[in-house]
Parts: sequence; C-alpha cells; structure tokens
Amino acid sequence: MRYSGYAAIVIGSKNLLMKVYEISAANGIRVLDSISHEYELGKEAYLTRRISFSQIDEICDVINDFMIRLKEYDVKVFQCYATSAIRNAKNQITVLNQIKIRTGVSVNMLSNSELRFLMYKGIQISDIDFDKIIEKNTALLDIGSGSVQVSLFDKQALYTTQNLDIGTTKVREILESVEHNALGYISVMEEYIQYEIDMFRSGYLKDKSIKNVVAIGDEIKNLKRIVPELKLNLTLNYDQICYIFRKIKKASYKDLAVKYGLSIEEARMTLPSVIIYKKFLEQSKAETIYICGTNLCDGSVVDYALKNNKIKINHDFYQDIIASVKYIGKRYRYNKVHAQYVCELALEIFDRTVKFHGLSKRDRLILEISAILHDIGKYVNMNEPGKNGYQLIISTEIMGLSHKEREEVANVVLYNTKDFPETERLDSAFWRAEYLRIAKLSAILRLANALDRGHKQKYQKRSIVRKGKELIITVESVQDITLEISLFDKKAKHFSEVMGVTPILRQKRVF
Repeated sequence: MRYSGYAAIVIGSKNLLMKVYEISAANGIRVLDSISHEYELGKEAYLTRRISFSQIDEICDVINDFMIRLKEYDVKVFQCYATSAIRNAKNQITVLNQIKIRTGVSVNMLSNSELRFLMYKGIQISDIDFDKIIEKNTALLDIGSGSVQVSLFDKQALYTTQNLDIGTTKVREILESVEHNALGYISVMEEYIQYEIDMFRSGYLKDKSIKNVVAIGDEIKNLKRIVPELKLNLTLNYDQICYIFRKIKKASYKDLAVKYGLSIEEARMTLPSVIIYKKFLEQSKAETIYICGTNLCDGSVVDYALKNNKIKINHDFYQDIIASVKYIGKRYRYNKVHAQYVCELALEIFDRTVKFHGLSKRDRLILEISAILHDIGKYVNMNEPGKNGYQLIISTEIMGLSHKEREEVANVVLYNTKDFPETERLDSAFWRAEYLRIAKLSAILRLANALDRGHKQKYQKRSIVRKGKELIITVESVQDITLEISLFDKKAKHFSEVMGVTPILRQKRVF
C-alpha cells in the first residue's frame, strides 16, 4: 500500500507540539505519534511582548529533538508554525531567525485568520459529523491562549467569523492582580468574559438562535479529562458545563494537575475556558456542545493532503471563504446583484487573459473577493468609496486570508476608483513587491465594473473572446449602453497598458 509520511510542529503558547502522520488513499490520515513539550511561553510573551533568550534556547533544543525523531520515522515533509505568542512579540524577527540558524527549520508565521482556518480544516479528521451538524445554525468555538475565534454556520455555509480578545492566558494575566481573592477573582473573570460575549451577540448574533456549538482545541479535551464520572464522549450540555464549573472553581491548579494528569499550565487554563463555554451557551441558547479535540497540527495535515491530492473530502473550503466574504458585503449593505454580476465578469476576463497576466489561482480568489466587496465603501460615504472600502477591509478579518492578502484585496478595491500610482511614488516594501499583481487585478476589476456602471445588468447575452492581442467583449442588449461604453473606453486604456491586451466592446442590438 502506498502512503506518505508528514509531520506538523506548532510552537504554541503553552506547549511545543509535534504530530507525525501517515497518509494513504485507502485509510486517509492516521496519527503515528504525538509529542508535547510543556512550557509557559505565552505567559511571558503576553506580559512583556518579548521572547527571552532562555526560551529561544528551549524552543531550539526541543525542535532539534523533534528533527531526530522525524529521522527515525523517515519523514522528510513537515511544516512548523508559530502562533500568537511569537506573532505578537516585539522581537519576532530575531526569534524566527535564531530558530532557522540553530535548527535549520523555517517557521510559518500565521495570521489569526490563517491559523483558525487551518484549525477548522482539522475537523475533517475528527470523530464528529461536522457537515451534518452545520445544517442547523452552529457556532464553531476555538478557544486559544490569546483569543477566542467564533465562526458561525447556517445551512452548511460559513457566514461570519470574529475574534474575541478573551484567550485563556490573556484573561489570566490581565486579572492576575485579583487572583489571590478566589471568589472575587472568579466574579471579575465572569464579568470580563461576559462583556466580550455580550458585544459579540449584539453585533453578530442578534436574534439568531444557535442550535449547536462545536468546540475545538486543547481546552475542551482538558475539561473532558477532569470529569471522568460524566463519561463524556462526543457531546456536552449546559448542565454538565455547570457541573464542571462547580467542581473546579475552588480547586487548586496543583490538585487538578496531579489528580487528572494535566500540566500546571493546562490546569491554570481550565477555569477561564469553562467560564467561556458557560457564558457562550447562556448567550447563544445552544442545545449541545460537540467535543472536537482537533488542533493546528491536524489542520496542517489536512491542508497538505488536499493540496497534494492525497485525500478527497466533500467539504468545499473555497466556498466557505466566499460565503463569509458575501456576509461582510451584506453587513455593509452591498448591492448583491451588482456585486455578483461584476464578480462573474471579472473572473471571466481573468480566465480569458491568463496567458497575458500570468497570475495564479490564488490571485483569482483575491480578485473574486475584491469584486464582491468593491462597493462596500459606500456604506460609510458615497464619496471616495475606494478609500472607505480600503479601511473597512483592512479592519475586517477574512477567514483563510493572511494579513498580506487582505491588504492586497483592500488595495485592489482602493484602485478600482482611484488613479493607480506611478512607480516612482512607491514608498514601501509591500508596494514594490506587489505593484504588478495589484495593478493587473485592479485593471480587471475596473473593466468589469465599467460593464455594469448603471447597476442594471443590461445584457441578455455576452461573450468574451481573446483574439491575438485583443479581448473582444460582445454584448446583446435592447437597452441604451452609452454610459457603459464611455466608461469602458476610459478603463480600457489602463487595462491595455498593464495587461498588454486591448479590450474592445461591441454591442449586438436585439430587436
């Protein structure tokens, strides 16, 4: 039987984890080994926003040990990730450079949206039937050390994801000054967490009724270990959460660690995590929590296996991204019909000019997102929609996109209406690297938008055909398209300069 070996390493806030996998078409993904080294990286990082040299030494020593273990398994393909503790450190570049020099390992620094999207992919190798669960309104609750990610699904579609600043380590460090007063500490922690969840509910849940909660990450697994008497399997309800809360609120960290085989750091995180689950259930009125212990390593192996065609799954992650983007558009009252029409035109132009622009499949996704969101700036002000749209997009997390990709989308939207800068005006490393890509994507969006300038979708039929260095766009319409023609001619000049192909609009009148 043919199979592939793969490993994922995560430099987390509470531990350094490596999981080794076997991937085969017949048996899917199987865990061969899981090795964890416990430490308190997050505690120091969130307080000082720096990683000390002693902790860099510890990280490098553990990674070198992991490399020895990988040789024993003869695994040559692996990925190493850093999470929020290093991402938010002021000396992040130094830390990553030292790891590279001393271990030979390149670390992927994930944005929050990329990290959570990988965590979400990991559900595909869990024991729960996720696609069945999300047929009803479902919240995916990912409790991390630095923050909590809440992603909402309905009818199997992801429609929004939001990051709440109430991660377990962060909550404990913020409230450390009152920790000596056990009862007061719990009351303050509940109030702090309650406020954040209330804000989320008023902004995103409103009157929606959440039927299910899917809990992922290490925190839910640790809570399960504390109550063997409940014999929990795949689900947990509100009464059981309250039972766990009563059981641990007066227990010491050491007692929990010794009795249930947790590390001290894991034991410290049980109280804030159970309060988060408890408060979220109270606010959402959800009936059931599904226990899904998937982690970033699991998401990494699923991502690798899918990209390399080693497994097949039915779930369409691409459509999850698009569905969440459409929800952002809806939130800012976009013209849904116009946005969809421009999106279809832009993607068709992209596909017909592949040999000229040389852009990637990922760039096509950036264009699709930009087309959907190109008019959201009008929600703020009808004047300068590009500038306003830029600010909204930069400030809005998009599931599955890195910060850099979000910046690309924002710039494509900005230069849909604003004059594109000349090369001598480029004043940042971002622009020097991305100038041509953004120029090409914004040129395509401009042309597509000009074809529906009146927002009336005037064409009964259309065809887009490339002939030599001309892009012939033929439209059939009984309506007057003078407005579209005049704007098309203006946008066509910029398109020709950037793409090296000349767009020509032809009208076939229908009587």
